[in-house]
Amino acid sequence: MSQRNPLNDRYNTDEKLGQTRKSAASMKPKTKAASSVRLEPTTKSKKEKKQERKARERAERAKQAQLDRKYYNPPTEEFKRTKRLWWGLLIAAVVFTALSWLIQGHVPDAVAFGMLITAYLCIFGALYVDLRKVRKLRREYQAEMESKKSKEAHAAEKQARAAQKKAQAAAAEAKEAEPAAKPRGLFGSGFRLSKAEETRAQKKAQKEAAKAENAANEDSTTASK
Repeated sequence: MSQRNPLNDRYNTDEKLGQTRKSAASMKPKTKAASSVRLEPTTKSKKEKKQERKARERAERAKQAQLDRKYYNPPTEEFKRTKRLWWGLLIAAVVFTALSWLIQGHVPDAVAFGMLITAYLCIFGALYVDLRKVRKLRREYQAEMESKKSKEAHAAEKQARAAQKKAQAAAAEAKEAEPAAKPRGLFGSGFRLSKAEETRAQKKAQKEAAKAENAANEDSTTASK
């Protein structure tokens, strides 16, 4: 270990020289209490509400698309008849369009133009049937089937609840019909003797009864004398 030099200036003056080193704890950054706690606003902003509305609309569209795929061709006579009318209009539109092009130059232009107009009318008729008839029948069939499914589920749930209540009532009746448990043990106490102890108790009672009988006989003999 080195020895301090007494001639050094730091040991020959009363002034404070140098500085003390700060501790590691004092060099840590000080933060305010609960400065890291963040409070989320309870009210939603317009952007958040808009995003939620869009997400809800996407979910509804996806659900409706699934229903449309599931009930695309309802097996009803009215839908089949309407679908045949739609196909007939489309085929007629294709036929009249082809004829208007094939007969050009062989018939007056008014005839070809009339056929083309008829083809357009068939196309518009097919669109009307699809938008106002076919889709309406699909939606009605969807609503009917979903309502029927909901009623069946409700009836099944109601039947399950009724069966559960019936089972609970039967269990309660069976519990009430059970005979009351006989008191176990000697003289109705909750203590039950073992088989060997019962045998010993019976033998002891028989001996005491025999002793009492003998004593009674002796008393009667003495009294007769």
